[in-house]
Amino acid sequence: MPIATTNIPSILRVGVIGLGRMGQRHANNVAFAAPRAKLVAACDLLKDNVTWAKKALPSDTKIYDDEDAFFGHPGLDAILIATETSTHAPLALKALQYGKHVLVEKPISVDQDTAEQFEIQAREFPNLKVMVGFSRRFDQSYQEAKRMIDSGAVGKPFLVKSSTNDQYDPSGFFIAYSAKSGGIFMDCGIHDIDMARHLLEITPADRVRRVFASGTNVRHPELAESGDADNALGFVEYESGKSFTFHLSRTAIHGHDCACEVHGEEAKLIVNQNPRLNRLEVADQYGVRTLSTPTYYERFREAFVAEVNEFVACVLDDEPVPSTVQDAIEAGSIAQALTYSFRLGKAVLFDENNKAILA
Repeated sequence: MPIATTNIPSILRVGVIGLGRMGQRHANNVAFAAPRAKLVAACDLLKDNVTWAKKALPSDTKIYDDEDAFFGHPGLDAILIATETSTHAPLALKALQYGKHVLVEKPISVDQDTAEQFEIQAREFPNLKVMVGFSRRFDQSYQEAKRMIDSGAVGKPFLVKSSTNDQYDPSGFFIAYSAKSGGIFMDCGIHDIDMARHLLEITPADRVRRVFASGTNVRHPELAESGDADNALGFVEYESGKSFTFHLSRTAIHGHDCACEVHGEEAKLIVNQNPRLNRLEVADQYGVRTLSTPTYYERFREAFVAEVNEFVACVLDDEPVPSTVQDAIEAGSIAQALTYSFRLGKAVLFDENNKAILA
């Protein structure tokens, strides 16, 4: 396999593996919205996704239906991984072994042992960047909130209240998806967890004291078979007194609703309290109202573009990535403990090494 070099190209040649719902959007962003990148290759094992790629992506993008051939594409500098969650860690490691920089969708794995093992393995490739796709970090509103916190305008932040409510999908997509996603806390809540840690300025010295979770199935009782819920609540408390709470839902009728409050000693910040699609107001026989963002992607469309451009810049300019493997492991550890708490109906404590006590 090729050995990584320190030669930095002027244009980052990127390949995307996984061309499902999110992968297609990532591929389009690299191809059409990242001036310092070029989409040179794309790969998926499903025929329909390969067909889409051949029609939708630039004609000079090489489309693969074979994983090994994709990784061996000549001149590939970096790989964006948007496959099924269970494949994130092995594919990220394979990319590193081929000498490629990596942008991998969250979470690294539904299994924390696998994620931690990957973090150890990734250290063997210090010249290669590995960035985890916590898209909310690249949203302008959340970034402005962080700038205000950094400026001292909010005072010491001590509490975050967050919510991620996905629009109800009557097709029951999440019933099958749940079994492989790690559940609502790992798949959905990990965004809230990461952002809360980011806004509360959590450091390695901040030890989790306890977490508690509860949940119910409002529209998808079948999820109970896999130990999952379509609505859930989480509470995380640190020894320092900082804490955060969040509500997760797969059943929002009005559209995608993602909001956040940051409480500080001097001020409170509120992000996206009204999930507007735009600034239009509709006045009709139902009253005066605004339209909601229908899905997560519409709400964070610009954030995903900013994310891939930030990754490209980190590689080309040799800067540290803003969302690291360690960030993902810390968020994943809390998500795993919340899942455990929800399933057993009891609080989960953390030990002196900041590890959840799951026995």
